[in-house]
Amino acid sequence: MANMRSRLRASNVLMRVDRALRLSHKRFYLPPPENPHGVPSSVMRALQLAQLPTADKDLYTQKLTQLMGVIKQNGEDYGQV
Repeated sequence: MANMRSRLRASNVLMRVDRALRLSHKRFYLPPPENPHGVPSSVMRALQLAQLPTADKDLYTQKLTQLMGVIKQNGEDYGQV
């Protein structure tokens, strides 16, 4: 009986140590950097929030051009549009 208790305690200790190590060594990844050659994610978010009809590509292109113009006017800063 005593041998069984020591095994239960040992496994509990191992589980606690394992959990502590997993939590203490957890990696927190940074978001991927913005692609300088593509459309900024803030512009894409603004286009998505505009809820433009998908069939009208001219309206979509016009809005994209307008938002990219705002980005250019603000000095190439990819902040909030």
